[in-house]
Amino acid sequence: MARVEETKLRVLRGAVQDNFDVLYGIKTSHTTKTLRGQRHWLWGLFLIAGIAYLAMPASGVSTGRTPATATPQAATTTAVSSVNEPDPLSAQPRELNRDVFPLSLKRIVIDPGHGGVQTGAISESGLTEKEITLDLALRLRRLLAGAPFEVLLTRETDRTLGLEKRVAFANSQNADLFLSIHVNWMEPRTIRGTETFFVGPTDDPTTMKLVSMENRESGYSFSDLRKALDKIYIDARRNESRTLAKTIQGRLYDSLKQSNPELDNRGVKMAPFAVLVGTQMPAILVEVSCLSNAEEVKLLTNEDYREKIALALLDGIRSYAANINGFKRKGS
Repeated sequence: MARVEETKLRVLRGAVQDNFDVLYGIKTSHTTKTLRGQRHWLWGLFLIAGIAYLAMPASGVSTGRTPATATPQAATTTAVSSVNEPDPLSAQPRELNRDVFPLSLKRIVIDPGHGGVQTGAISESGLTEKEITLDLALRLRRLLAGAPFEVLLTRETDRTLGLEKRVAFANSQNADLFLSIHVNWMEPRTIRGTETFFVGPTDDPTTMKLVSMENRESGYSFSDLRKALDKIYIDARRNESRTLAKTIQGRLYDSLKQSNPELDNRGVKMAPFAVLVGTQMPAILVEVSCLSNAEEVKLLTNEDYREKIALALLDGIRSYAANINGFKRKGS
């Protein structure tokens, strides 16, 4: 042990001397008094570092302390590793770095919720979710006719279309954005508001009830579960979906609030809707109103109010697209 420490000290002393001579470009024998003072000061610093170095146990050399057994040491190492590893699920979604993942918006798929035998929510007066969502989707497509990107609908008529087919259509078309339009039903019926979802886990009972109702048409089997969960928790596209959801929700609420003062902004939330889990592009599901509220139903039967909803969705899409295009121009 003593020989090892002597070797350490000798090597350290030689290294300090060589570096000092190179730094000042002089021989020790010709050092002036001033340089001697500087040298003594440097030696003090190196001495402190050397003491710290010598205090460390040499690699492969016994320190005289023998662990009780090898097993506790291995257990300790495992515990430390577990503590130091970051938990990828604990972090909130962050904005996608567009320097790393440049984006472009060329094709949008609009998904009118439900259809055919799948009526969705139904008001007491008989107004169905499926007819409202289709009407809004057709309006939105018309308003987007002059946009610099292609607009496609998962359905253009009142027909039954499974969730897996909606997902397959959007993915097969290589869509850059997926917007699923729905109308909510909530208890108590005094609730009236809009909310927008992007893919992610949730433990909110109200949201889970809504998700379970919508996902009954998904066709997922247990063999699909792991892939679905992987997408929910680690898929980077949810960061961009959140940005889209915040933009759409903000425009929708601000626009409708003017003619619907009692409207509640229910915000942006994460939820594992099947159409959001399965799609491969930024995707959101927006609940534009509540069929459970009598006043909301009255508004939804008004053509002008439906047009306002479509215009608000248009404004949100344009704002999101401008953000992407503006970033692209700035970086080009």
